[in-house]
Amino acid sequence: MSAAIKQDEGGDDAGAAEVAMPTIKGIDFVNYINEEQLEDVMRLVGQDLSEPYSIFTYRYFLHRWPQLCILAVPTDADDGDGSEQTKTGGTSKYRRPIGCVVCKIDIGDGDPSEGDNGIAANTADQAGNPSSNDNSNATQSNGDAATNINKVYTGYIGMLAVEHTHRRSGIGTALVQRAIRRMQQMGCQSIRLETEVTNRAAMNLYEDRLGFVREELLKKYYLNWGDAYRLRLWLDG
Repeated sequence: MSAAIKQDEGGDDAGAAEVAMPTIKGIDFVNYINEEQLEDVMRLVGQDLSEPYSIFTYRYFLHRWPQLCILAVPTDADDGDGSEQTKTGGTSKYRRPIGCVVCKIDIGDGDPSEGDNGIAANTADQAGNPSSNDNSNATQSNGDAATNINKVYTGYIGMLAVEHTHRRSGIGTALVQRAIRRMQQMGCQSIRLETEVTNRAAMNLYEDRLGFVREELLKKYYLNWGDAYRLRLWLDG
C-alpha cells in the first residue's frame, strides 16, 4: 500500500492539553465520522493511485481506526470550485474534503508478513478512558494492561491524498503531522509506510520535512511492478 501524497481546528480534538499543530488559513482539520464521508475518502485517494483499492480496504481502516482518519476541509464551506455543497435532504452546508490521511496501528514492528496484527482504535483508547470499562471487566482489563506493557505498537500511514488544486499549500504535511501525533499518543514507538521510488513529492515530504528514513527497497512491490521504499519514523518515548 502506498501512503504517497501526489503532490483551533474544528475536529482535531484528540486532547486539550496537546501541543498546538500549525494551522493553514482557510482549512480546518476534522475527524472522520461515518460512511457518509467514505465516498469522499475514496475519491481523494483514488485520484492518483498506482493500484486500485477495494471498498473493503477502505472500510478495514475506517471502521477499526476512525480517529486515525483526518480530513482537511475548507473553512468557508467552499470546495474550491466556487460551489457550496449541501447534504442531501438537509439544509446544513457540507464541507467537501480536499485532503485526507488514513492510518492504522499494528502490534509488533508492522511487518506485513506477520499477517493481520492490527489493534482496533477503541482498544488503544482504553488507556485514556478507564471509565469505559465496567467493574465486571476490571480483572480482565488489569490482566490485559500487564500484557500490553511489553507490546510494541507501530503506526502505519496507509493513504494520503490532497486535491490537485490545493497542493503545495502545506495541507499534506499538516495532515501527516496530526496523524503522527495521534499515533504517538496511542503508544506507537515508530511509524512506517511505503511509497513509490519514483514519487519525489512523497520522498521530499516524508524524508526531508518529517524525518522518515529509508528502511528497505521493495522490488516490484506494486501491481504495475513498480518498486517502493519502506520508510520509518522513530518516535521519542
